[in-house]
Amino acid sequence: MAAVESRARADGGAGAEVPSLAGVPLLGSLFDLKSDSLGTYLRAQAQHGDVVRITAGPPGLRAELYCVFSAEGAQQVLAAQSADFRKDNSFYQEIRDSFGNGLLTSQDEDYLRQRRLVQPLFTKRRVDGYAGAVADETQATLTRWAQAPGGVVDVSDEMMQLALRAVARILFGTDVDATVDVVDRCFPVITEYVLRRGYSPANVPRNWPTPGNRRAAAAMDELYAVCDRIIAERRAESGAGAGDGAG
Repeated sequence: MAAVESRARADGGAGAEVPSLAGVPLLGSLFDLKSDSLGTYLRAQAQHGDVVRITAGPPGLRAELYCVFSAEGAQQVLAAQSADFRKDNSFYQEIRDSFGNGLLTSQDEDYLRQRRLVQPLFTKRRVDGYAGAVADETQATLTRWAQAPGGVVDVSDEMMQLALRAVARILFGTDVDATVDVVDRCFPVITEYVLRRGYSPANVPRNWPTPGNRRAAAAMDELYAVCDRIIAERRAESGAGAGDGAG
């Protein structure tokens, strides 16, 4: 799913009317998004199709999400016509404040620059080379499921673990367990924080020492520390390899 703001609509231009998900008077779908965001998105798609407008918050402070649920629509929004869509709303700003201005939130030339940087990771040859790591982690997951007491597993948690382990092996190579453990503990804390703030019409500043701010800050510090460690290790390995080759 892609959720963005149309440049034409932001500039006051005319366009095809997008169906809106019905919410409560004045507040729209604010409470639905906070309590069950996935269920709200699924209900919006079931009721209105692949392009739906969702509002959250009172007039004057209202957030508007234009949700695109089809793969074809996402391709248009994120690639073919990306210049016509913006990521300027409060939801995207909360993501930037938590994770930095990466591919998910960057726009225009900054987005194109970052996209070019990661493109070598997704050539056909490189993607084919990832198959072994994905297959190994999938088999390990299936083996663990077979040993689960009563044969019952938390599929949501398990699939997140599988995705994290596969990505960690592909991108980082070593120390998968430690990396996945930190991401698995910290990422949900940050995600819940971002969603709560992104859907709220007003928020306290992040530097106020509230329990929520402190939990999120601690999780971000731990997550960034892991990223810094991995980058430092990779740079050290690259430097050692270059030195060996020169010798």
